[in-house]
Amino acid sequence: MLNTFVGRICLTLFLCLATALYAEETPSPDAEPNRLIEEKSPYLRQHAYNPVDWFPWSDEAFEKAKIENKLVFLSIGYSTCHWCHVMNRESFSNPEIASYLNDNYICIKVDREERPDIDQVYMTFAQRATGSGGWPLNVWLTPDRKPFYAGTYFPPSRRPGYGSPAFPEILKHIDSLWQENPDEIIAQSEKIVATLNESLASNNESTELTIDANTLPTAVSDFDAAFDDRYGGFGPAPKFPSTAGLSFLLSVAANLGTAEDSRDVAKDMALYTLDAIARGGINDHIAGGFHRYSVDSGWKIPHFEKMLYDQGLLASVFADAWILTRKDEYRFVTERTLDYLLDQMRHEEGGFYSAEDAESIDPEKLEEKREGAFYVWSWEQLEAALGEPDLLQQAAEAFQLQKIGNVPPGLRGADEVIGYNTLHYAKKHSVPEETIQLILNKLATAQKKRTRPGLDNKIIVGWNGMAISAFAKAALLWNSDRYRNTAIEAAIFIKNRLYDSDTTTLKRLYLDGPSKAKAYADDYAYLIRGLIDLYEATADIQWLDWANALQETQIDQFYDVESGGFFSFAPSDDIVFNPMKEIFDGAVPSVSSISVENLARLAQVFDREDYAEKATQTIAAFEYLIRHSGRQLPYLLKASSFVAQKPIQIVLAGDPKSQPFREMLELAAQTPLAQLLLLYADGSDGQNYLGQSLEFIKAIIPPETGATAYVCENFTCRLPARTPEALAQQLRDLAKKPR
Repeated sequence: MLNTFVGRICLTLFLCLATALYAEETPSPDAEPNRLIEEKSPYLRQHAYNPVDWFPWSDEAFEKAKIENKLVFLSIGYSTCHWCHVMNRESFSNPEIASYLNDNYICIKVDREERPDIDQVYMTFAQRATGSGGWPLNVWLTPDRKPFYAGTYFPPSRRPGYGSPAFPEILKHIDSLWQENPDEIIAQSEKIVATLNESLASNNESTELTIDANTLPTAVSDFDAAFDDRYGGFGPAPKFPSTAGLSFLLSVAANLGTAEDSRDVAKDMALYTLDAIARGGINDHIAGGFHRYSVDSGWKIPHFEKMLYDQGLLASVFADAWILTRKDEYRFVTERTLDYLLDQMRHEEGGFYSAEDAESIDPEKLEEKREGAFYVWSWEQLEAALGEPDLLQQAAEAFQLQKIGNVPPGLRGADEVIGYNTLHYAKKHSVPEETIQLILNKLATAQKKRTRPGLDNKIIVGWNGMAISAFAKAALLWNSDRYRNTAIEAAIFIKNRLYDSDTTTLKRLYLDGPSKAKAYADDYAYLIRGLIDLYEATADIQWLDWANALQETQIDQFYDVESGGFFSFAPSDDIVFNPMKEIFDGAVPSVSSISVENLARLAQVFDREDYAEKATQTIAAFEYLIRHSGRQLPYLLKASSFVAQKPIQIVLAGDPKSQPFREMLELAAQTPLAQLLLLYADGSDGQNYLGQSLEFIKAIIPPETGATAYVCENFTCRLPARTPEALAQQLRDLAKKPR
């Protein structure tokens, strides 16, 4: 417990699921903007016409709090956050509530996607203090930035049936405590920070690395214990895609060093879940792309926002499933997801935007916004869109549509779409594929008349790294110049707009220009991974060279030299907490998990023993958690097997545009191997040549015609394969050999 004082003021906090619909506030013609009008963040701009006297995160705000002896009210969210919108309409746009805030607090707004460091430290406090977290995250701070109270969404008044206190009540109660005994609040806030810093430091103790053959099967068993064998996924609703876990399970299925029964269990869980996700309402069957999560257990009723990171990670996972199975359905989902990004989420110069909102304008009540309005259908809307009664009945059979709507009444988190239909395939139906396509085309035509959800057009480096990985992987697997060029253009955008070649450092994001915020550890990690993948898809070593430069910068700025692992952000006077490490893989794999894989791959590519040592030390730093909470660190487990089992290296020499070369490359890329590196030898004597780093590649002389492939393990190669057939045989032999 942080302290009984926190217990004294902490009321029961949870997300209050309001049922009413609210109109989006629009500023009156004479409304005066606050300071946030000068900010680049779309989220901060959403609050620029609030009557609340908001500050962005700044020294100015905290200095004002000290001078006026006021507490700081910190509110953190992001532009596509549904409950952030609700609290904005209900409370921050309310003149009476705003007046009380302005008179008694210094108010600060933070975009968590712009400043993930601030979000992480105060979210950690909130989770420790209340047992839960979420957005909007509302935190009360002393003038020296130390927190003592936190919660998520608060309604403007008490609501029957819910235990959450009203926001004005909390504001008045906390202010009265500050007026009565500020010294006690200050003392307790200092103790909170000290306690959290101490507990976080205890998580960073490294141990000896003892990952062994039992580690992966044990983690698979942990997943099996939590597996929902009816609907797929792990645990109860709400259901998130858990891409880190699915990626781990697919890698186990392809890992011949793991017992066959564990491989089979891993494969079955992963594919069953992916099939359910692909059929479900979380998948946008009209336009492609995935919604954030499902509020029900069966993946049918989504929370409707679409995040760039989900698209990149899920496209990569479905591509991995295709490698393992060759099922056309997985390729279809991968390509539809990437095509959605190209259609709706791409800057004209190549970067990718961050998200589309969960809310959109109601097509029947144009003065209102509600969650899912762009995506869901009343029976009357379906009749108007499809026209023919027979076609409507076939749509109802294929997508489980009902006259009263197929959203179950009372489903927690689905209040605003009750009475409507979401599109999710029935497991079994008799509707022909061409009829389904006709239905979807007609619905797409009707949907185009609606107003699309709001677009968050920030271009975030790390999330673009995930998209680059997905496009590069698809380009490699299916020899798509379109996807290859898309990945290249996204990388060039970041290099031209957000990279300083003199300091080899990145800015975090772009929106009408680079942000003030420096990039964080995750930006480096995901971009490095994307660039390694881009090298494999293009044979262009410039991407490897850039990845290597960024890796050195990431180590210099974020690596924990004492205990291993990567801090999420560098030390700063801006934040009272010590730098933190992401311990578990969450919505996206953690910085340390991705970085271990990057270090292991680059260690092999550039023969860097120092990279290999840091990868090993990072795994060791989390070794206890890997053994006892493996399901919480699945991507780190995947990366650890990359370290423990040296990867297969397939070196291709020849003309990349020749048919034999392309055939060999496709064979190599499409072989389901858990640890695989693709390398290219061009025989160059210049600096832009991998042989400068790897002696064994220097000896490879590309053939004058055709192509040659070398299958190597730990820099020791088999006899050269001079035809695609010879390479295919070597890969078949390799697939029979446990590692």
